[in-house]
Amino acid sequence: MDLADFGRLAAIDLRTQTKSARSDRLAVAMLEMIASGRLPPGARLPPERRIAEAASASRVCVRSALDRLKLDGYIEAVQGSGTRVVSLERSERLIPLIRANQENLEDLQDFVAFLDRCVLDHLLRRAPDAALARAADAVAGPCAGPGTRAPAEDELRLRLVLAEASGSPIYAMITGQLARGIRSLFGSRLRAAGEAGLGRLDGERLALAAALARRDAAAAQAALASRAAILRGLASTPPAAGAGAPREEAILRDLAVASPEQLKDRLTREIAGMIATGHARDGARLLSERRLAALFGVSRASVREALAALKAEGIVVADERCGTRAVDALTSLAAADLDHLQTMSRLRGYLEVWAASRAAERGSDRDFADLRRILAEMGRSHLSARRRIDLDLRLHLTIARAAGSAVHLYITEVLRDLMTAYFDYSLTTPAIGGGRDAMLLRHHTQIVTAILARDTLAAGRAMAEHCGAFSDRYAMLDADREMLPCGLAADLAARD
Repeated sequence: MDLADFGRLAAIDLRTQTKSARSDRLAVAMLEMIASGRLPPGARLPPERRIAEAASASRVCVRSALDRLKLDGYIEAVQGSGTRVVSLERSERLIPLIRANQENLEDLQDFVAFLDRCVLDHLLRRAPDAALARAADAVAGPCAGPGTRAPAEDELRLRLVLAEASGSPIYAMITGQLARGIRSLFGSRLRAAGEAGLGRLDGERLALAAALARRDAAAAQAALASRAAILRGLASTPPAAGAGAPREEAILRDLAVASPEQLKDRLTREIAGMIATGHARDGARLLSERRLAALFGVSRASVREALAALKAEGIVVADERCGTRAVDALTSLAAADLDHLQTMSRLRGYLEVWAASRAAERGSDRDFADLRRILAEMGRSHLSARRRIDLDLRLHLTIARAAGSAVHLYITEVLRDLMTAYFDYSLTTPAIGGGRDAMLLRHHTQIVTAILARDTLAAGRAMAEHCGAFSDRYAMLDADREMLPCGLAADLAARD
């Protein structure tokens, strides 16, 4: 998706960007290695043949990826010396790339730390004793010995275990979607940690496991905070030109595991999100393979692989009489399930408050003009309910775009369908309370006014008040469910 168009109505339902060439994905993997310092300025790349073998790609594909990076000025062919990353002195794009990568890692580390706290809180409040005990045992599990361990994989495994044990499909889904980013983040942070630094992390990991076994929330959060502080202190900087040139085997090993998200995985996530919001249904059945393939711009074989993955996960079932259909449990992600709504509210609050503050600092004149136009239309009377929801979503997506963080835009994209369902429910159900339209217009006016004034503190406070208004109402509903309208109360009771 073109980030310049993020937030415009036509982009909200755009799903034809899924397909990408294998060479493009390989170029992205190599570019990420350059940005992170694993391929530092001046480093020599392995021969095409060896890259092709490591990445399970053809030499034509590898050559196409290398040509793309040469054209963009990140690598160059040096006669008698093979292909190398350009030196800092010879490239105008290398320094901005490295800086952008460092900023993305910082944004990702902040979000992962927030997500860790959310998952742990949900786990300790909601998980049955047996699930908590299993999670504690998994967290305490031994790591590989010195010289053979993979600390970035250990960090990812810990988070996947906690997210799965929490029982929240939203936390499990977003942790899985961030897996590649988590590997990259901790690979960068832990590369120069040494055994002493890794030993400190292991000590806090064991403290976390012990706290989980006791269901001691304070001790668990303290261990988590201590681990976060250690990881932040271990942050490494990209190596200087010519320093620590990587061995060819290390480069090839990284290329073998650093390929971007596969087409099947992306399709699986997209179709699951459409099922959750009811957009993939044709009556009781799912859209046919042919229609899904046309919608995404991919082959029917790719759609078939994605549907097979969804069947394996129990999200869809298929039989000769009824065709392929969704398992009803998935629809609770988009319906009035207070656990899911509160989870989305908490995630939304973090993302939106951060984005409002950053938009006030970095938003462009074009972003500001878009915000003014959307706010002006919001103030008109006699808007339909659907149009109000569309404008609300567009305003928040425009703020996300204005913030200019690739990490936050990606997370917003991952949560897109669930966030749309959250908006639909929050802005239409009577259970949320009266006076909603007037409250929304007042909140949105305060948010946009602060962003246009480039007042980062005021923008963050205004957005926090806006998101908090819905969080507070969901908390009240959760604390006093008998006050719900009969239909919604019955629906919640059935889920419980």
